[in-house]
Amino acid sequence: MSKRPVLHVVAAIATVAALAVPSWVTAAGAASVRASSTSADATLKAAIADIQSYWTKEFPQLYGGSYTPIGQIIAAGPDTKIPDCQGQKISYAKQVKGNAFYCFQSNFITYDNQGLFPALVKNFGPFATALVLAHEWGHAIQDRAGFSRDNQQPIFVELQADCFAGSWVQRIANGDSKTVKFAAGDLDRALSAYFKFRDPPGNAPDDPQAHGDAFDRVNAFQTGFEKGAPACKPFFDSPPPVTETQFTSAQEAASGGNLPAAQVLPGTMDLLNDFYSQVAPGVPSLTLKQLVKYDSSGPKSQLPKCGGAALSLKQLKSRVFYCLDDNFIAFDTPLLDNIYKNIGDFGVAVLVANAYATYIQFKQNFPGVQDNTVGAVLGADCYTGGWAAAIENASLNGGPGLPAPSLNTSLSLATGDLDKVIEAFIAYDAARGVSQKSDFVFRRMEAFRQGFFQGYNSCGPAFSSGAGSLNTPSG
Repeated sequence: MSKRPVLHVVAAIATVAALAVPSWVTAAGAASVRASSTSADATLKAAIADIQSYWTKEFPQLYGGSYTPIGQIIAAGPDTKIPDCQGQKISYAKQVKGNAFYCFQSNFITYDNQGLFPALVKNFGPFATALVLAHEWGHAIQDRAGFSRDNQQPIFVELQADCFAGSWVQRIANGDSKTVKFAAGDLDRALSAYFKFRDPPGNAPDDPQAHGDAFDRVNAFQTGFEKGAPACKPFFDSPPPVTETQFTSAQEAASGGNLPAAQVLPGTMDLLNDFYSQVAPGVPSLTLKQLVKYDSSGPKSQLPKCGGAALSLKQLKSRVFYCLDDNFIAFDTPLLDNIYKNIGDFGVAVLVANAYATYIQFKQNFPGVQDNTVGAVLGADCYTGGWAAAIENASLNGGPGLPAPSLNTSLSLATGDLDKVIEAFIAYDAARGVSQKSDFVFRRMEAFRQGFFQGYNSCGPAFSSGAGSLNTPSG
């Protein structure tokens, strides 16, 4: 978060060296998931065949005409002979190392099989490589449809490719692929991988090599995942909103857009109270005194109770929660200290905001709050997205104004704050020891995006019927 007013300053932003490729190719950039395959090579081979099959059917429906398969997919190393791209020489060392790209018009994909792909398999699992290729295939679809980086704004070329990759993953999620299947946690690992391929905070969205910040890329990918390839087609005529912005000053860049630690919780509570006083009138505001901090590693006598009952270490460690019985929000101090240090102020704010949303739901008799159902938790995430939109409360670059009330505050979202939401959700899952066991962070981001783009009023009916229980304390 940062102090208003927010001014957009034109500045030179250095691009990551690995993305500095010629204008007639497009650099790697995709989400990653892990497939339940024992062989990375087998996963990649199966995925390539499945992507070809998907676009053979999908392309004619989307653009008309028949689909032309990609001519070559080249696993490159230092000694690999790589075809010319539009008549220009390509070398592994200069253009391929650390990258994957599709060459427009020359109709081939090449990727670094010495450094990039082995690292992806190690860090995110074998299907990460398939998702990189699915993104590059998105560029091949653009090529066949007559689009290129030369006649469209580069960031939308990249985001549409992310969307097309998401539409292929939807095919897998629907069980329509006979050869590629999901393993538990695959979609959550997709979100984690976006942080490897996102633009650095403060990057200019009109940079020729811009791919989008993590929030933009997740939004594009999930759009394809939720709605299929037809939702990706209009990206050039009706571009998706872009949240990537430059830092407004050298001071903001130096701080990463973060408030001093002592100001984060008071500022967050002011923003929450202002927002909910408008969208949920009649629900009393919480105060700073109703924020209870504790250290889960400290003496048991100093740990909070809820409803007069002592809570287990599992219920307290690395938690932020709302106590329904005693009407307070509690948080494990080491957790939020680490979130602030490693992610930033809005990572802390969004976790507190989620617990505050649970309080609002409780007062509204939102279905499932008492039992902490999945639907109630996702509903709180959606409320939190609506709150974040109210802080932004301005027209996004290339998109419509946000459906949110105007807040009386000197704070606004800083560059990179929405990326911090994704990081905080991932970190919270990891701290609680449930990462890589489900795809719940992916679902949480879907809910948050709905609140952010469609507003607080879209949240109740959409999530009140959510089935199942998280089997965890509220929050």
